[in-house]
Amino acid sequence: MGTASTLVWRRVPWSVLASALILFFVLAPFYWILNIAVTPEELTFSQGVHYLPTSLTIANFFGIFEAVAFGRAFLNSVVVAVTVTVLSIVLSIGAAYAFARFHFHGRRLLIVSLLLIYMLPSILLLVPMMVIFRTLGILNTYPALILAESTHAVPFSVWLLTNYFASLPRELEEAAQVDGCDRFGSMVRIALPLAVPGIVAAGLFVFIASWNNFLFAFMFTSGDSVRTLPVLLRMFVMGESGVYWGKIMAGAVLTTLPVASAFLFFQRYLIRGLAAGAVKG
Repeated sequence: MGTASTLVWRRVPWSVLASALILFFVLAPFYWILNIAVTPEELTFSQGVHYLPTSLTIANFFGIFEAVAFGRAFLNSVVVAVTVTVLSIVLSIGAAYAFARFHFHGRRLLIVSLLLIYMLPSILLLVPMMVIFRTLGILNTYPALILAESTHAVPFSVWLLTNYFASLPRELEEAAQVDGCDRFGSMVRIALPLAVPGIVAAGLFVFIASWNNFLFAFMFTSGDSVRTLPVLLRMFVMGESGVYWGKIMAGAVLTTLPVASAFLFFQRYLIRGLAAGAVKG
């Protein structure tokens, strides 16, 4: 017993050191972004590299709104990401429940097809979607971005929610049907409340992917009316006096805040959803 305790205590410092190194590796880029964001523009890299801010300012956070249409791009990102998330979850719930609860001819082929669609590189879909959107006359509009980003969001949501619905006990729904509930009623009253962690996990992943999507937003938008934050930050690089690092990093901080906040707020649902959805398929 004493030998085992000694071995455990000897391993603790190494585990703590390993955790500290991993934490440093993960947080260092975020610290560097914040460090540059709160450094005055005229001092950024002009006097060498400073690992600690020599002077603090929030002027860069106000300057990004004055230099470009950051507020409009932020609103566009919110509209597109929220709409894609809601649309994907609504479409995925019914499909995932059917895959998890019904066994029909071609079921496995359809599930594999969804995974293959999700694995396709986004760039392969650019030309077909460009032709379709141009024919429909919806280029540089919200519907174009929402439909384009949903092509990857829906297959992923269906796959994740199928595993989660499959992990729920059938007996609860069968008991509800014995008491007079039909199939749809048992899904709404029994399965959906139990599947909230999985739905939140899928919605969070879809929201993050849509919020950070660059390729579709870059190809299908041509004006500030629909342009999203990743595209705006990419275009706002060079100025008359060079690169505006302070404003770019301030924009990166403001862009990261909604995603980080959503992740922290729904963290417990995310862990439960992924853990339960991974044990049974």
